[in-house]
Amino acid sequence: MVGGLLYKAVLFDLGGTLIAMEVDDKAVDERALRSLTGQIRSLGYCVSEEALIRDYWNHYEFLNTLRESLMVEFPMRFWLASFIYKLFGEVNDELLNIFEASIIDARVRSATLYHDTLPTLEGLEGRYRLGAVTNTSSTEVTRRILRRLRMDRFFEVTVTSADFGVRKPYPGIFHYALREMSLKPEDALFVGDSIKHDVAGSKQVGMKCYVISRGGVEGQPSEPKPNKILKNLEDILNLL
Repeated sequence: MVGGLLYKAVLFDLGGTLIAMEVDDKAVDERALRSLTGQIRSLGYCVSEEALIRDYWNHYEFLNTLRESLMVEFPMRFWLASFIYKLFGEVNDELLNIFEASIIDARVRSATLYHDTLPTLEGLEGRYRLGAVTNTSSTEVTRRILRRLRMDRFFEVTVTSADFGVRKPYPGIFHYALREMSLKPEDALFVGDSIKHDVAGSKQVGMKCYVISRGGVEGQPSEPKPNKILKNLEDILNLL
């Protein structure tokens, strides 16, 4: 307990905890890919919309399996370049820029807040230092979403796996966030939505962790348990 408070800081996961998508992630990317077909052809490349989407997801799922098993992050520009090379046998910078901009713009436009996000952050602001630790292949997506939704004003530190190079639950990304805020693990609470990524990772470094149950909390019997399961994010305000 610090000065009558349980913690000095509260760190949050973003996607699934504070931020939602208006449609599911797959639909967001597919919308962007469909809009690209004409531009791809104008650059002299031939691919059908169906083949583009099919090959995109095959490539994405292959890399996602690797990054989940190895806990490493592949930056968006890297995996898009490898996808374009696999599709066309070469990487054209103009084409790569078009792909990257389209995917980023689509993800940023589709982001929205859960109904309890702003009341929770506003209730914590001033009482606790706030930060975020999130898995993402694009820091640009995260920065633009936070700016568009006017959430960047709340966070002292935002750590992304794209910048750090590893993904939650790797404990190093939590240690890094704590170091950036000059905090000890026992001085900070982590709040997320994933047993695998948020609870397992934060507990490895000695943090307490609450989980928000937006669609049910799924975990394996061998995985660590959260300190609290929240039905509504605003419940934090009564617990701290």
